[in-house]
Amino acid sequence: MIRKVILSAFFFALFCGASNLFSQVWEYSLTHASEDERHYFFDAMEMSDGNIAVASEFYYRSGFGDFYSAHPAVTLISPDGIELARNNFFRPGYTSMSYAPYLFENDGELFALSTYSPEHDPLSFNHFLNYDNPPTDAIIALYKLDENLNLLESYEHSFPIDTFEKRGNPTWEYLPNEYSGNIFLFSAFEDEGDIIGAYMKTVSWDYNNPRGNDTLFFFRMNFTGEIVNIKGYEQDTYGGWYQSNYRRNHIVATDSHYIFYDRATNGRHGTITYYDKEFNYVTEKYMTHPDYNIQYPLVDPLRDITVVKANDSTTYLSVTASNIQDPSSDHYNDCRLYKLDDNIETTPQFLSTDNYIIRGNDYTYDRPALLRAVDVAPDNTLYLACNYDIDGKPYSVIEHLNADLDTISTFFYDNTISSIKTARGDGNLIVNRSSSILKLSFGHLDIEEAHAHGLHLAVVYPNPGGDVMNIRTGLRNATLSVYDMQGRMVHQQEITDDVTSVDASGWKSGTYVWELGTGNGNGSGKWVK
Repeated sequence: MIRKVILSAFFFALFCGASNLFSQVWEYSLTHASEDERHYFFDAMEMSDGNIAVASEFYYRSGFGDFYSAHPAVTLISPDGIELARNNFFRPGYTSMSYAPYLFENDGELFALSTYSPEHDPLSFNHFLNYDNPPTDAIIALYKLDENLNLLESYEHSFPIDTFEKRGNPTWEYLPNEYSGNIFLFSAFEDEGDIIGAYMKTVSWDYNNPRGNDTLFFFRMNFTGEIVNIKGYEQDTYGGWYQSNYRRNHIVATDSHYIFYDRATNGRHGTITYYDKEFNYVTEKYMTHPDYNIQYPLVDPLRDITVVKANDSTTYLSVTASNIQDPSSDHYNDCRLYKLDDNIETTPQFLSTDNYIIRGNDYTYDRPALLRAVDVAPDNTLYLACNYDIDGKPYSVIEHLNADLDTISTFFYDNTISSIKTARGDGNLIVNRSSSILKLSFGHLDIEEAHAHGLHLAVVYPNPGGDVMNIRTGLRNATLSVYDMQGRMVHQQEITDDVTSVDASGWKSGTYVWELGTGNGNGSGKWVK
């Protein structure tokens, strides 16, 4: 089963009436402490008391004029979108290479898991060599936080790290922290009452004189901060090249195994590695895109991975994928969502990838939300978020899908999304941007309220257009009516598909008003021929 939707260049058209798709919409936006400090949102988690804990990063301006020295931070937001507390956890001489902390709730208490590595930006005030006793270790820290996000308890583990610097080398100077020794935590989740994590311990980059290889570690930590098991696997890489490819959700758990989804090379797009519950290697399997053009064996690996398991043990994998039609042409980059059977006992060496959907534009760079692009609701329906850029304007599409990847409803958002997360119990959706949080519920919504938060339930494109007007909407049982500026109806038809194409070749050049009539009201917008 393959379904593909190509979204061409378009401008947003707004609804003005009412529908039955979304409700309880609020948005909280950050304010920055100063011109030299920035606070960015990453992941969010709804707690048992209804508050939303947001994993954040706090940045200080470096000498280059950008915001570089990053430190873990947490923000707490009330159920109705009011900030309750915010705190960052600055450490002199260190930076966090692992994006924002990973958040957990255990027995009603909030925990934050983060890492610290030596700060190697030579122009930063916090450069590790600015201190009398410069750090030579990296740290994994678990913090227990109170209702004001102050530290109740702190559990820290220190690991020796390679602090070599390739000073004067343009490559190293461009990304000194990425190319210096660090710990990069890229997956962490709760399983069987403990925290399961995976990180890379990297050596410093020196192309002419390699200093050793990076090591992949898996660990189990309890909520008193004890690492009860840890196991490492030496890699064939060094110098942190992987950090631009790993995000936050690469591992899923079964009753008997942990399954690690990773990029691959040598004509394969993805590697799926199975470990037992003690992190011992068991076996590995592979993925290859179904439409891979075998004539050109140059293959882009899976990127921007989010992997989740539904209640029925089905695995859903969202990725940025490339179908290289011709090495001399532009790449076709798109967002893909796979429905996979990765049962270790029943699946072959190459996982079946016949069941997937594609979202994208021809020959443009489209990608899923980078930190968490897909999540499963309590009723086993899905949400998928993909980001696009049309003529320099960013926008995103969030789809509500059933377990068979069929679209239930769709809406459009006029900015980039970094993460989505379903809330506890009710299936509400928490949407993260770099500087704001939205909470959505798929119930009843006043469309003017949706408009105020940048949500759109239908689009027409191209706009301005020519002989064809396309309208894309997740609505059904709606009637499309088009009027000229004198109020005369020039077209009417029922909406039955995701995209409806209207023959406008007989219309005069000018501005037209379109309306979608539903049982709950009317929506409208303008289109220019």
